[in-house]
Amino acid sequence: MSKILIIDDEEKLRGLLARIISLEGFEVHEAGDSKSGLKKLEQVEIDVILCDVKLPDGNGVNLSKLIKEK
Repeated sequence: MSKILIIDDEEKLRGLLARIISLEGFEVHEAGDSKSGLKKLEQVEIDVILCDVKLPDGNGVNLSKLIKEK
């Protein structure tokens, strides 16, 4: 089963995406900001990341670059 991480500060949107994706058979993990997203990546091996561009503690584009480097 593929594991997907959704990083978005809008809780309702993040929850909706998580429900829709989980109904398709994926294991979904959620984070509300960059810091908690990075922490989740240390805990769980994630296959796909869906990330908002504007996050309360950073920029999603920069976060993507950081994740690729790791």
